[in-house]
Amino acid sequence: MQRAATLDKSLDILEAIRESRGEGLGIREMSRRLNINPTTVHNLAWTLCERGYLQQNDKTRRFLLGPACAKLAQGDAPFRDLAQLAEPLVRRCQDDLDETVMLAALHGREIAPLVYLPSSQSLRVHEPNVMAEHAYGTAVGKMLLSTFGEDDLEAYLRAYPPYPFTATTVATPRSVRAALREVCERGHAETRDELTVGVSALAMLIEQGGEPRCVAALAASAPTVRLNARQAHKTLETLRHYAQLIGRVWRR
Repeated sequence: MQRAATLDKSLDILEAIRESRGEGLGIREMSRRLNINPTTVHNLAWTLCERGYLQQNDKTRRFLLGPACAKLAQGDAPFRDLAQLAEPLVRRCQDDLDETVMLAALHGREIAPLVYLPSSQSLRVHEPNVMAEHAYGTAVGKMLLSTFGEDDLEAYLRAYPPYPFTATTVATPRSVRAALREVCERGHAETRDELTVGVSALAMLIEQGGEPRCVAALAASAPTVRLNARQAHKTLETLRHYAQLIGRVWRR
């Protein structure tokens, strides 16, 4: 049976980027490695980007696996199971807070949004579709990055060199590491105007354990003007409650 050459090349591109272990590849490097014409690589890579299977880092211009790849991986337990089991609890959490709530998980070094429920309020937060390159500026991203070992964190920082999205972004490798240590010490993650001015968020970890280790986080984000100290405390306690409930049903 004759093989489809274009599909073959597209799969070669996806596999080569996967093998880059989170550092990504540029057009010329993919062309050289795969012995494919640069124009063809460019066209295939951008088609894959438009479908969400790749994403391009704005700073390094390297291509990395996109959220659609993570969604395909959800066809495998445990992430498929987590999304199905957790969605009713995430909805209850969103109902209690009436803010934007997200459940996300680690897929390798990428962050896969599993359940996303926006607030019903007119002034509400919209999370970015591509999570990994913004992770150090988001609460859910910080929470998940805090579980990385040193090698994985170094690879992440090479793939996504920290960038000051706002004046309060942790925007150097050193400050990212320090922020992640604080997350581990506190047991939760928080951001205030770090990715977008006027947006704040909190996140709690959900861990299934076992091998391979599966890690997820539950987060709520809101306009900074609404997330005062009292509301932040309520939000954190609500996230903690539902994170514990999700963890219990996930481990059954």
